Amino acid sequence: MAKVDIKGDIVSNDDKWIYDWLDWESTCPNDVKRVIDETQPEETLEVIVNSGGGSVMAGQEIYSELRKHSNVQIEIQSIAGSAAGVIAMAGKSKISPVGIVMIHNVSISGASGDYHDMQKNAEILKQMNAAMASAYTAKSGKPLDEILKLMDRETWLTANQCLEYGFVDEIMTDQPQYTNGIYGIRLTDEIRQKVLAEKQALEEKETLKQELLKDLDLYGV
Repeated sequence: MAKVDIKGDIVSNDDKWIYDWLDWESTCPNDVKRVIDETQPEETLEVIVNSGGGSVMAGQEIYSELRKHSNVQIEIQSIAGSAAGVIAMAGKSKISPVGIVMIHNVSISGASGDYHDMQKNAEILKQMNAAMASAYTAKSGKPLDEILKLMDRETWLTANQCLEYGFVDEIMTDQPQYTNGIYGIRLTDEIRQKVLAEKQALEEKETLKQELLKDLDLYGV
């Protein structure tokens, strides 16, 4: 099974190096394409989604790349928002009981020009909304106008609502260890197992030491 993580901002291939330079989490289309190119057609491609979204066009490209693969299994662990929500519609999917999908209208930054330009931008945004909405209609079978209304009012969907709308196929039933701390907790399963192994080794060493001392006592040493 191959695996690809959709995490951090969804960014263009050209901007990816900036995020890497700053040591910021991000995902670009080339990240996904690289994994797909190394995956056999019949091999399962596991897609883990933990992202609030980002670039519309990068999200569309990732969605389209994933749709080319015949066996995509998507897992929403925390949030699939905006462009990441579109990516999460690219295959058979499941969501954590605490997972969330957020959908809203496309926005534009750095717009300039006169009222003709603003009117044109408004039309472009409407078309882009329809393009993004098509991913949700293809996954759920819901009519386009219903999806556009959800986008228009910026809708946050719980795991149960995602299942009800048809945006996911199932809710994960495994019960991971949940925490509710502002900084999380430092103790991971990996560290726990490491400490337990070290503790056992020390106990075995101490037991061996006591046995050796007992033997020496027999000889008056």
